[in-house]
Amino acid sequence: MVVLSTYLASACTSSETANKSQVNKAISTQQAKQNIVLIIVDDLRPVIGAYGDTNAYTPNIDALAKQGVTFTQAYANVPVCGASRASMLTGLRPTKDRFIDYRAMAEKDVPGAKSLPQILRESGYYTMAIGKIFHTSQDLAAVSWSEKVQTSGLPHTTSLNPESNTFVIPNKNPNQPGRGPWYEIADVDDNAYPDGKVKQKALKALTKLADKQQPFFLSVGFIRPHLPFFAPKKYYDLHPREKFSPFFHRSKPESAPDSLRGSNEIGTYHFKNYQYNSNAFHVSSLQGYYASVSYIDALIGQVVQKIDSLGIRDNTTIIMVSDHGFQLGEHNFWTKHNMLDTSLRIPMIVSGPNIAKNQQTNALVELVDVFPTLSEITQVSPPVNLAGESFADVLKKPALTHKKQIYSRFKKGDSVVTSDYIFTSYTTNDNQIEEMLFDHKKDPHETKNVVDEPSYQAIAANLRAQLSACINKQQCRTH
Repeated sequence: MVVLSTYLASACTSSETANKSQVNKAISTQQAKQNIVLIIVDDLRPVIGAYGDTNAYTPNIDALAKQGVTFTQAYANVPVCGASRASMLTGLRPTKDRFIDYRAMAEKDVPGAKSLPQILRESGYYTMAIGKIFHTSQDLAAVSWSEKVQTSGLPHTTSLNPESNTFVIPNKNPNQPGRGPWYEIADVDDNAYPDGKVKQKALKALTKLADKQQPFFLSVGFIRPHLPFFAPKKYYDLHPREKFSPFFHRSKPESAPDSLRGSNEIGTYHFKNYQYNSNAFHVSSLQGYYASVSYIDALIGQVVQKIDSLGIRDNTTIIMVSDHGFQLGEHNFWTKHNMLDTSLRIPMIVSGPNIAKNQQTNALVELVDVFPTLSEITQVSPPVNLAGESFADVLKKPALTHKKQIYSRFKKGDSVVTSDYIFTSYTTNDNQIEEMLFDHKKDPHETKNVVDEPSYQAIAANLRAQLSACINKQQCRTH
């Protein structure tokens, strides 16, 4: 028995040594190149604890922020999902002729454009997409991904509370079902909703990718807090209605032009027994949005935990971004689709090797900067026509200044955003020009358009010239 025990112990030791050798070999191979995990959250504005929001419950995103750099002035280039994602993933700016709305597709708008995952794949990376990455999963899919895009397999309006079926707006198209209510509370497991299924597939993908003898790029796309605000009950329980109050300024900004309008997206859902834009409606909408954010926070936490448990965190850069902002009743506006800070400003957190820890930066960045930044981190050669600029230096030294301005546009509106101001020029249907200027230092909530005030004329003229350069010459580089 002693001999047998000794033999078994020796065999186990040999097996463990062999396993450790394989793990160390895999880790050594992985360390030759940086892995990238890009998490894209739909419609997420910075209602996150790490951004100082006291109503938020986001412990996992907050933990990620402590492990990296949080950008306080990150902006989308287009406040609508399809166009924003096509712009970010090709590194090309929107114009009046491309990346117009949610239906935008890079392969149609810019034939021949290369995507971020494509250049990584061509450089030896294994690339995977799970969930909503491009708005249309077929967009540049054949060249971008090493295998077929994986989705949740469920519509984003999937309802799990039977009550929701009693609130349906009849669709004008008889071949399509009407949409249900704009929020839902269901006593279900995290994995029951589409985003939970995306998370499950992401965990499996990470296990598979960690075993590969090549670096990887994994992009994971979560749909919430995009409407409808459907989330498990436990996340609604974190956000009782009584902690929320409607936004204090419910009318349009003073002296705002007619071109400034809200989105009707929320109007495609049923409001149950609520009166639209009543105080009760505002409170329930805020509760639903914050509950949805907490739900996604939990899923992101599991993805990051999986990266840690696989032992690849030391060689993996994690970047979490949103495709645009989201209005929560400011000026009685909801969702996105306009040129206000609430529609344009996004959270961006980056964590990884050689990146500062637990730091915030006020550096101005825009989504077109993601492509060149990840190209630099992975040491691959990006296309020469990229519009963005790498902010890799900021990740090491967060006090650095990246840009003096960023550029965004949506349909008839073009904007430049600086550290202090946002200036927008609208071209009306009869080719007239309408302008907006907000002073973010004095008026962070954008309650008054000051473009016509005498004391702002020099500032307006300077921003007008900067915007003109971006629109007419695409010269938005401002180092």
